Amino acid sequence: MKVACFSVAALDFFPQQKDYFAGGNSLNQAIRMKQLGLDTSFVGALGTDENGDRIEELLRGVGVNLAHCHRVEGKTATNRIFNDEKGERFGVDDAWNGGVYETYLLSEEDWKYMADSDIWVTHANNPNFREALKRKPRHILMGVDFLHFKEYGLLEDSLDIISIAFFGGTPDMAEDLARLANGRKGIVVLTLGAEGSRAFVDEKVYRQTALSVEKVIDTTGCGDAFQAAFTYEYFKSRNVTAALLAGAELGRIATQTHGGVPWITH
Repeated sequence: MKVACFSVAALDFFPQQKDYFAGGNSLNQAIRMKQLGLDTSFVGALGTDENGDRIEELLRGVGVNLAHCHRVEGKTATNRIFNDEKGERFGVDDAWNGGVYETYLLSEEDWKYMADSDIWVTHANNPNFREALKRKPRHILMGVDFLHFKEYGLLEDSLDIISIAFFGGTPDMAEDLARLANGRKGIVVLTLGAEGSRAFVDEKVYRQTALSVEKVIDTTGCGDAFQAAFTYEYFKSRNVTAALLAGAELGRIATQTHGGVPWITH
């Protein structure tokens, strides 16, 4: 089973820890899905700086396919992340620098390579998302992270093309998301942290309670871990209940380390 994850990878700096961790939706999901036993690729751009070197080393070390990971002259995307006393992450103004990621458009060769995949995972704010909607082959299951967006125009435009739309948000979003899922082909999933998750499938609503942990270290990347496990389980079984549980289980694991994924060395 082949999975293409595109197109953001970043190096996150945690000032409170005085340490760096790899992050970004596409990087996180590529590594999490590789850990689940899938043949995963990261498709996108890293800069020619030391941050890009560190991220490439990590991805290669865990066995993510980098045939279409491009080193582009410039800086790799970076972010600064803080945690409150409960481990919840938060950002600050001017923390994000998109570097080469923000201007890199996938090439014809990239799209041709990804067309041979079984699953695409990406994020709705990436510069290649609109093109992905045009190019997605029918056989591919596509999971998209809509982050914390509360403007739903982009979802309405794409919900009959993509397979799963993920939102990280608050319970007040549930009514709107349920309405938007009604009569559409795609599934909408709302993750609520300690309040669990919900999936809206046409007129049905599925619920999953959060799984308990003794202490949350960091919530960075928990949503990406949830998405990776949900997407894989749903691809295998088409069982929404099982997919919500799988997402909750991997999300719980992600709370126990800093960063979107832990650094893995060999």
